[in-house]
Amino acid sequence: MKVTEKIRNMKNNKSNEKRVIIEVIVLSGCSQCIPAAEMAYRVASQYNNVDVTIVNVTTPEGELKAKSLGITTVPAITINGKLAFIGNIQADMIMHDAVRKAM
Repeated sequence: MKVTEKIRNMKNNKSNEKRVIIEVIVLSGCSQCIPAAEMAYRVASQYNNVDVTIVNVTTPEGELKAKSLGITTVPAITINGKLAFIGNIQADMIMHDAVRKAM
C-alpha cells in the first residue's frame, strides 16, 4: 500500500478520532452568546469529530453545570467538560487551537 493510500485511509477512518464536545453556556438575551455559539458551530464544522451543545443557564441542567464549573459570566465555553473560555472569544483560531489540543 502506498503512503498516499495510507494517509487517505487514516483520514477516512473516523473510529480512530477522539470525539470532542464543545458546550456553549448561554443566557437568553445575552448579546455575546449568539456570536459565541456561531463561532463554536463554525469551528466544529471544520472537523468530523466535533459536536456543539448549547446549554442555557436558566434550565436545571444549565444551572447545575454553571454551578459545578464556577461559571458566573456568560458566554462560557467548555471543551470535553473542561472550562475553556469565559466571555467573548476574539478569533476562531483560538478555539481551533483549543479543539485540536482536546483531540
